[in-house]
Amino acid sequence: MGINLGLVRVVKLLSHLGNPHEKLRVLHVAGTNGKGSVCSYMGSVLGSKFRVGQFNSPHLIHITDCITVNYQSIPIDIYGRIRSELESLNIRLSLQCTEFEILTCVAFKYFYDSKVDWCILEVGLGGRLDATNVVPGELKHGCAITKIGLDHEAFLGTTIAEIAAEKAGIIVPGVKQTVLDGTNNKVALEEIKERCAQISCNLMVTSDKQDSRLINTHSWGILEPHIPLNGDYQIHNLRVAMAVLDQLQQDGAIDLDKKLVLNRLSKVQWPGRLHKVTVRGSEVLLDGAHNGCAALELTKYLRAKYGEQPLTLIIAVTNGKKLEPLLKPLIRPQDRVIVTKFGKVDGMPWIQPMD
Repeated sequence: MGINLGLVRVVKLLSHLGNPHEKLRVLHVAGTNGKGSVCSYMGSVLGSKFRVGQFNSPHLIHITDCITVNYQSIPIDIYGRIRSELESLNIRLSLQCTEFEILTCVAFKYFYDSKVDWCILEVGLGGRLDATNVVPGELKHGCAITKIGLDHEAFLGTTIAEIAAEKAGIIVPGVKQTVLDGTNNKVALEEIKERCAQISCNLMVTSDKQDSRLINTHSWGILEPHIPLNGDYQIHNLRVAMAVLDQLQQDGAIDLDKKLVLNRLSKVQWPGRLHKVTVRGSEVLLDGAHNGCAALELTKYLRAKYGEQPLTLIIAVTNGKKLEPLLKPLIRPQDRVIVTKFGKVDGMPWIQPMD
């Protein structure tokens, strides 16, 4: 089954597992770009003292990469056992859950069984009707919304305002704290502010300063961390992550010292995003830019790093994507372009390559 947004099916399926999602402490992250990086920053810092379950999608190599505890993927045998149980329930009860809904339920069940202290959830698509949004608001100890741009318009709307409203749907009654990336445009900012006002949720908007690498916190003072992830935009992702953690520290939910925080930030990894590898002696840069905003950031990095020298671009695109916003910023006359396509994506049959 493909993409079919909604919460009714996943709620019914989880009820037959004893509602594990109602027994977790959750940090919930939505947005168009930067969600995975924000999750990684928070997961790395919290992982210094806690058992941290993390759910990110799509996966990079294997479907089990989506579900980790302290960066260790769910063992394939445990994944198979839980998934088989859920698929049997789905068929027997005629729920018609989507692949992503089943995957999300596997994550909830595994995190509960693993007795994690914190659960970091990355929204799969949108927010309001995403399967991860079944978590009750009082269990969301922090919500974060990263940079919002045009993507998945067929499901979320064709304007920034419509898409921002869908992302803001993770801010459900009971949520007390939300952090928003301050580089968002005014339309997105107003949508999030309005949503927070509706449910009396405190909103913290991060700094939009590009020329400063400093992060102001109440708990640890002014931080100037080493950021191991490439891209100027990472300072904005890090500000979002640190604002969530700062609030947790102030609330007494965590107790981490400044030295430990800085050490863990310096070791963050998020493979496949402006990720340099060496292949047969040649430097290769891997990135998953999948919309216009991400393509602009990738272009900015390439121009700063390589200037006007010709580049070889190897590109595969998901079916349904708009090509002009993706390719127009990237490709120049002096570049060589190799067009290819990916094969079957394990566990995500709705993702198909463009021919």
